[in-house]
Amino acid sequence: MRLVAILIVCLIFTVAARAEDPKPSLAACDPERIGAKELADCLRTASDKSERDLAAALDLALKSIDAKPKMLSSQKGRWKRFLNDSEAQWTSYRDSECQDLAPFETGMAAKGGDPRLACIIDENSRRTADLKARYP
Repeated sequence: MRLVAILIVCLIFTVAARAEDPKPSLAACDPERIGAKELADCLRTASDKSERDLAAALDLALKSIDAKPKMLSSQKGRWKRFLNDSEAQWTSYRDSECQDLAPFETGMAAKGGDPRLACIIDENSRRTADLKARYP
């Protein structure tokens, strides 16, 4: 039940965020400005960076939990465990969305680059922003 609720919330955020322009993947790697080979390299580099940014945001979120005053260490431990569990479930959602659905939704045209990498960049960017907003 909890997984269903998390997936619904993720879907709502995804739909709302997709209305924004430009997508982080397009801002980093615009296929209109660079060639196919450069685009592939750019998307791989941007995807790696988005993974590092997401990991850093999660690390800061976990540290902010540790810094909460007047909270038992057992409560902090549970909170951190739940956040890590939530992150694992979110990652599973992202991987399914990006690896399975994105190629069908956008196609695999070389001019547009790999839709899987673009999706990962966009989803990681949204999740990073979400974590930073919730755990300043």
